[in-house]
Amino acid sequence: LVACVIGRTVFVHAGLQASHLRGGNEENENGEKKFGGVSKLNEQAREWILKAHHGDNNNWGEFNTVEEVIRAAQNRAKVASKTMPDCLGGGIGASSPVWMRDYSQPNDKEPKNPKAGNMIVEALAESGPNMQRMVMGHTPQRQINSALGGKAWRIDVGASRGVMGGTPEVLEIVHMG
Repeated sequence: LVACVIGRTVFVHAGLQASHLRGGNEENENGEKKFGGVSKLNEQAREWILKAHHGDNNNWGEFNTVEEVIRAAQNRAKVASKTMPDCLGGGIGASSPVWMRDYSQPNDKEPKNPKAGNMIVEALAESGPNMQRMVMGHTPQRQINSALGGKAWRIDVGASRGVMGGTPEVLEIVHMG
């Protein structure tokens, strides 16, 4: 999943913008609802993951040298990245749902992007009725924290030794009515 809506909370790897979700309320020529919003992102990611992206590579693992292994891996990465949907792509610094950091940088502080407050309000509105918060990871924080008036919850505490060696934490969301 790229994103998931549970109750009044949308969960996403790095963050969502309204532009990632628009078009979700459209209908096709037969009046049937098109995939859109969170469902569209997830469907695009699923279709891409299930599709073979190998091209003319040695997919059977019959290599004679380390260089051949590296070359084949680089070729597979090139082929895969060319077909990757926008919801997964872009790499470091991109605004896709798996790379953006508009709501979580700098860590443990309010976002540096002056448009972040308006962006998250618009994204929550596009995510569904009565959305109250977005929970995201991707940018390690010293501890779970919120920003933007409690609309952005940053839960990546860098628990991996390879990241920050942070202490695991849990965010509990309790709806009172």
